[in-house]
Amino acid sequence: MGAGMSRTVDAITASLIRKFATGWGLGKRGGVRDSLFKAIAAALADVEQGAEDLMRETDPRSANALLTDFERCLGPDPCGRDQGNLNVDQRRRLAHQRWTARGGQSIPYFVSLAARLGVAITVEEYWPSRAGGLRAGQRLRPEGCQFVWKVNIPGLVSVVNFKAGASRAGHSLGSFAVSSIECEIRRLKPAHTTVVFSYGGS
Repeated sequence: MGAGMSRTVDAITASLIRKFATGWGLGKRGGVRDSLFKAIAAALADVEQGAEDLMRETDPRSANALLTDFERCLGPDPCGRDQGNLNVDQRRRLAHQRWTARGGQSIPYFVSLAARLGVAITVEEYWPSRAGGLRAGQRLRPEGCQFVWKVNIPGLVSVVNFKAGASRAGHSLGSFAVSSIECEIRRLKPAHTTVVFSYGGS
């Protein structure tokens, strides 16, 4: 019986009744025996529902009662993200990302890593310019730039246009928030490379 398949009390009661022999005395419905079956069925339904709920608890993305146990087993987050005021959904995403992390140093790995934390990033690589391979308008890139890569993170930047007559001195012209994935990517990046981050406007 898979998740979402727990039976109702009535279904379990009917199943118990079908298991008894039929006959003039046993075939009557609505008596004491059916009341006993219904009480047993209620207890079995609770057990089945509990088993179904426990299946959801085995995945950090849907865990509720066991979420703190996942966090305890994982230990403190190396990037300190568990010290902030995370809501339950953010805690689940972080626990799932850490619980299922296998490691890797490819672009798809880092894109997938960010996606598991709820951020859609893109990655750019750079290669040194070579004579014979350049086209008009292309940037010249020095030797060594192949060890630099850029992570583009959308959002987290808001710009407020200053308006004469409406805005006052001291008003903020915008806000900027560093993504929590910066530390994770810096921690896991290939040691011989340099990663830079670019934030898009919102």
